[in-house]
Amino acid sequence: MHRFYFFELLALALIGGSMFFFKESLEYLAERDYVAALLVLGIGVSVISVGKEMARLALVQRD
Repeated sequence: MHRFYFFELLALALIGGSMFFFKESLEYLAERDYVAALLVLGIGVSVISVGKEMARLALVQRD
């Protein structure tokens, strides 16, 4: 049961942390630094996909 809480907390942290990367991407776009915005956006998408997998793992550990 402890693993469920660990994976759930980790998933929430990763999904919340990806919002930081999306915000940074918007700031780079405002500065017209398109390459940096694209790189940071890719990192944000990667982090949110890992968070999604952790949430899926938390649901499996729920049983």
